[in-house]
Amino acid sequence: MVAAVDLLASTVDGILIGSIYALVGVGLALIWGVMEIINFAHGDYMMLGALTAYFLYLAGIDPLVGAVAAFVVVYALGVLTQRAVINRILDAPLLTQIAVTFAILLIIRYGVEAAFGPYTRRIASWYANVYYHVGPLTIPLPKLIAFIVSLLVAAGLYIFLFKTDTGIALRATSQNRVVAELMGINVKRMYDLAFGIGVGIAGLAGAILALFYPIFPEMGAFFALIAFIVVVLGGFGSVFGAYLGGILIGVIESVSALFVNPALKDVVAFIIFLLIILVKPTGLFGRGE
Repeated sequence: MVAAVDLLASTVDGILIGSIYALVGVGLALIWGVMEIINFAHGDYMMLGALTAYFLYLAGIDPLVGAVAAFVVVYALGVLTQRAVINRILDAPLLTQIAVTFAILLIIRYGVEAAFGPYTRRIASWYANVYYHVGPLTIPLPKLIAFIVSLLVAAGLYIFLFKTDTGIALRATSQNRVVAELMGINVKRMYDLAFGIGVGIAGLAGAILALFYPIFPEMGAFFALIAFIVVVLGGFGSVFGAYLGGILIGVIESVSALFVNPALKDVVAFIIFLLIILVKPTGLFGRGE
């Protein structure tokens, strides 16, 4: 039998790690929702954010400040990628889009490996040694920071998308590009924003994750897979559905480890994901045609 306190602890831990999944998924959902581009390189932009925070940490900059800088750096790289590459394949066949974003993945991943080596790095800051005890629960500060940051990002996105003119223009572009252009919206600028913010959030997630997770060139592969699952689960184009989907996957993984071999927890999460999609193909928060 599983003790109630263990179930509670696993649920809380799942919510905390799920907040990282949510951040990565939100960025991918924003890109898909506005541009309908499947970005296979999404996890590698996350890795770039983690690496940026790491090198800034070596320079004596606090990891949380480094996380903000990581967002800015990856955002800029995302806008550059959008203008130089992605913008040229927006109307290309799906297979071409997949091939191009996969090529970007390879360039980033193995470019980093060639430039900095295939080494595993860690941010050994004081954050890693701080724990909060709440009743029977022990909560590591880095994971608590990840959860708080994810809530702030979700709130900031909501305000941006629903309360600002630029955000409303971005949503209009996601609904109908042609009509948006006829209404005077600069669609190319909206695409710059969508791709830049999308990968920038992934970079921020990587920088926060680096507080308690090793940094290495291939680290983005697993989180990219999780991000795709989260986006499908939440419903394609639903940014906040992706956020809740990330939390759900995190909880499922963490709680399932109490009942099966922990090495199989990802398998359990994927099986439950498949079952949900079989029942509701549009995802939990997606709209049917």
